[in-house]
Amino acid sequence: MISNMDVQPFQSLLIIDDHPIYREALVERLTQEFQAQEIEVLGASSAAEGLEILDHGHKQWIILLDILMPGLSGVASIKVFKTKHNVAHVIAVSGLDENAWEPRAVAAGATLFLSKNNTSDRIIGKIKSLLDASPSLKVLPKEVEPQAYRLTQRQLEVLQLIALGHPNKVIADYLDIKEQTIKIHINQIFKELRVFNRTQAVLKAQKSNLLTTPIPSIPESI
Repeated sequence: MISNMDVQPFQSLLIIDDHPIYREALVERLTQEFQAQEIEVLGASSAAEGLEILDHGHKQWIILLDILMPGLSGVASIKVFKTKHNVAHVIAVSGLDENAWEPRAVAAGATLFLSKNNTSDRIIGKIKSLLDASPSLKVLPKEVEPQAYRLTQRQLEVLQLIALGHPNKVIADYLDIKEQTIKIHINQIFKELRVFNRTQAVLKAQKSNLLTTPIPSIPESI
């Protein structure tokens, strides 16, 4: 059993954006929204500053990352932040074309892509959906066992819904993301698990204890 001394609260949001007005306004708005839940909200003006914050703390983070900044940016910045054990989600944020960049961001490991044209209320709604869908991420053992498969939390959620028998459209509606994004997640799941179809993915997920809810056994002959 993990004692209270061995877990850390999932309570931190980090907005990384080089535009001070946008960053400071979002930090203030999210602080107001989440202060009752004791979720800390910080801001950083660059990827380097954001990485420094991550390296000097022992919390779990949701990162809202502007993917168009001087220095480390774009797909490369998403991949770097996803290597951090204390990063639960990376939300890519940009004024770039959503249709063009969402698939690239998700393929690089981002859980979501949000346009800067979104209102703060929509951003808050997306963050809350991640918190609600990932209760197991609210505590983290100090010594984390390395995962056999490097699946993002969103990919694990998609895998769970696949195991429950839901088609792509239903999964997309449930997670409030585009069906094309679901297809990208599924391709990444197949690649990581080294499988070729949904049945094989579910079978391997069962054997590897990747599913959070028990699923009836599926005959391997299917």
